[in-house]
Amino acid sequence: MVQQMMPMDVQDNPGIADRKQIKHIGKLKDDGANVAIIFRTVPEEHDSCLVIGPKFLDDTNHNAFMKALESSEGQNSFELGTYLNRVQFPDGTNILAYLHQQNHIKKMPTKNIIVTMGAGTDGRISLDELNKLIAKERGVKVSELSVGDPTPIKTATAEKAKQTDAGKKKTVKK
Repeated sequence: MVQQMMPMDVQDNPGIADRKQIKHIGKLKDDGANVAIIFRTVPEEHDSCLVIGPKFLDDTNHNAFMKALESSEGQNSFELGTYLNRVQFPDGTNILAYLHQQNHIKKMPTKNIIVTMGAGTDGRISLDELNKLIAKERGVKVSELSVGDPTPIKTATAEKAKQTDAGKKKTVKK
């Protein structure tokens, strides 16, 4: 199975083979800044992804985010964002909701993100190419890799009730 991985310690040092390999981590192609890949594709925009720069989180939230990312659940999730939607920061705030509300999540072209599959520079691949490999392995199109909105779906009944209530005229008794 194709899995994106990048060494946890991204500094150049001689012990590169001994470093822990971790999924959902990448770098920006142009400046090498580290990013966490929240969703590898965006619905109806398969050439875009959603990422965050963990360095922009305060220390408490950064540590909690990295703990979630490194957890077995985070590593086993197909998309990190689906897992982040189920976990909270220490103050009880939903991680994915917080990242969204605080504008930490950025949409980027997948061709501008580099992930490393294994140690060294041999396994470097752009996210758009990784998505093609994953799609081929799963027997789907890249556009079918995107995950739907993780928030609860509105029911047709609730929507109809809302429309019915909006259409009623209110009368005031005298």
